[in-house]
Parts: sequence; structure tokens; C-alpha cells
Amino acid sequence: MSFDRNKFKALVLHVIWRTSRLDGFGTTKLNKALWFSEARVFEASGKTITGETFIRDKFGPRSKHLRQICAELEDEGLIEPFVENVYGRQASRYRAHQPPDTTLFDSDELNMVDWWVSHIAREHTAASISDLSHYYGWEVAAMGEEL
Repeated sequence: MSFDRNKFKALVLHVIWRTSRLDGFGTTKLNKALWFSEARVFEASGKTITGETFIRDKFGPRSKHLRQICAELEDEGLIEPFVENVYGRQASRYRAHQPPDTTLFDSDELNMVDWWVSHIAREHTAASISDLSHYYGWEVAAMGEEL
């Protein structure tokens, strides 16, 4: 599947909308929610949700286009960045100002994304979800390579 920029943008806004009021859901957790959602949908169906590329990074897989997409969403007034103190560290976060258009997604895709958002929010710190995300990427790519 080729990268669907509009669908990825809607996915990012969806996750930010779902997590805007949750404590401690910074950009690390945002990246991991996107990674695990895309990877698990791929495992189940043989296709990804958006075709996004993920890069092996020090703290686990990170989205290739997330920074650009967040900048666009911010320029459009759909999200705003803020910083939150989480366990004595400054966490970069986003707050969404309106809900996303979810018509681009089927119910299985949204259910998977929503499950990962809830699971990460309830069960993980940024460090623990980063550790969990290392298992696959570290086997298939060198640091800085695409997964």
C-alpha cells in the first residue's frame, strides 16, 4: 500500500483527539499508538491502515511523517502543542480542537487504533511502551533505517 497522506493525517488527529485529556500521553506514546495500530492491522490483514513508513530510532519505531503532519494540523488550527510534566520530565503533547473525520477508516481499523490508545494510556509509561516496541524493529532494520 502506498502512503495515504490524508488518511494518515486523519489518523493522527484521531489519536490526538482521543488522548487530549489523558495525562501523560506525549509524542512518544503517540508514535507507539500509531506504530502498533499499523503493525497489528498489517499482521491481521496483510495491509496497513495508511501506508505510513516507520523508522528504527533510539526509543523504538517512529513515524516518518508525524512531525510534518502535526505542523500542518497546527497551522490549520486543528491542534495545539503544549508541554506537560510527566514523572519529572517535560513531555511534548498535543491538544485537538475538533474531532477528526473518521469516514476514511473501516470499523476494524478504528477498533484497533482505539484499543492501542486505551492500552498504552492505561498500562504503559513512555519508557515501557518504547521497550515493548523494540522487539520487531530491532530484528529487521539498523538504526535510522525504514522498518
